[in-house]
Amino acid sequence: MTTPTITTSRSWSSGNIMASCIRNRFYTCGTNREYENMLRMVDLNDPTPEILYQVAKDIYDHSKNQTITNIMFVLEKEAVNTFYYIDGSDEI
Repeated sequence: MTTPTITTSRSWSSGNIMASCIRNRFYTCGTNREYENMLRMVDLNDPTPEILYQVAKDIYDHSKNQTITNIMFVLEKEAVNTFYYIDGSDEI
């Protein structure tokens, strides 16, 4: 069996990050300006592992009783959308 070429595309939005922060009680120790700056970082960047870490670190710095890896896991699960493209097989 030949494995087809599979590519991915990842996206996120500040709205998804905000909803995740509210749902998980993240960013409870920051100012509005700090929160807005973090959300701006989301809007200006794709969710690469490095940027995901930077956003999670910012959230960690403004949250209680969290770890960076836990925040990264939650954001990946709740706020990052991954789309898969397989050799054009999804075309209609």
